[in-house]
Amino acid sequence: VRADLNAGSIASGQTICYNTSPAPFTNSSAPTGGTGSYNYQWQKSTTSSVAGFSNISGANSSTYNEPGNLTVNTWYRRTVTSGSCGSKNSTAVQVIVRADLNAGSIASGQTICYNTSPTAFTNSSSPTGGTGSHNYQWQKSTTSAVAGFSNISGANSSTYNEPGNLTVNTWYRRTVTSGSCGSKNSTAVKITVRADLNAGSIASGQTICYNTSPAPFTNSSSPTGGTGSHNYQWQ
Repeated sequence: VRADLNAGSIASGQTICYNTSPAPFTNSSAPTGGTGSYNYQWQKSTTSSVAGFSNISGANSSTYNEPGNLTVNTWYRRTVTSGSCGSKNSTAVQVIVRADLNAGSIASGQTICYNTSPTAFTNSSSPTGGTGSHNYQWQKSTTSAVAGFSNISGANSSTYNEPGNLTVNTWYRRTVTSGSCGSKNSTAVKITVRADLNAGSIASGQTICYNTSPAPFTNSSSPTGGTGSHNYQWQ
């Protein structure tokens, strides 16, 4: 009587980042028993450790090196066949896939006057996913919402309170890094800076006789900038 077929064991489970590949599955202990000659077939399931398994095409070695990127929790096991002595499955190991990193969102855009400071940028929604630990870096750009960004020194909190005075349109975003799970950027918000207020000009000076009235003062050039709405006070 040949020894009972034992499927051996494969490497233990893993936890990986979303859309990345687990490390190769190694042979922790070789199969024993049966005829002494073994054929292998790796299987996977996204259902559970005991159901929903299907064969992985071409995965016929004692180890499995190319599982590919995963986006959901997946179980793997190795089926060992030993001639007429049938087949046995190894215990399944689970690959836990962390939730996809989401950078969260920051407060909406603002319109400000020339050379004034926007209000603090608040945390509208916190980041999720990744390793669960999140580090922050605020960035700004005067180019566009998708290009020209550079890090703001010392701006490493979930909020950014001291953007300073601005004279040109500026975009801000928050970069979130989660350990080995990489980085994601929030959607950038735009600070629209109104043109600098220019008072325009009035008619030139005059020389008049004593106790007479100068000619009316006309509008040589109209004011520009500011909010676009202008009120007047002569002095």
